[in-house]
Amino acid sequence: MKDALIYLTSAMAVVMATVVVLTRAPVRQAMVLSGYGLTLGVLFVVLQAPDVALSQIGVGTVVIPLLVLLAVHAARRHLPPLDTPPPGGPPPGTAPHAPDTHRHRPAGRGDDT
Repeated sequence: MKDALIYLTSAMAVVMATVVVLTRAPVRQAMVLSGYGLTLGVLFVVLQAPDVALSQIGVGTVVIPLLVLLAVHAARRHLPPLDTPPPGGPPPGTAPHAPDTHRHRPAGRGDDT
């Protein structure tokens, strides 16, 4: 019975690690990372390491996701909103220019005559 519980929690940890890696949005990834920390904490309890489990739950479930969320919030605070054009760009409400589709021949081919 104990071996089955170890295999189950180990498999859950592998699944959660994969979900963390495949999550694209940083805020969602922080939330999934919190669940992964909790899963690892349960795995450590099953492996009879309560002190490591307590540290993992404290750090991996609370502290690291909180730091990630604070870093994302701070980074977004310093970025301009998406609807403002970059400096020197077209004014708001105007259509951007069509890309330059004229292709130039590379220099030095010898067929320019």
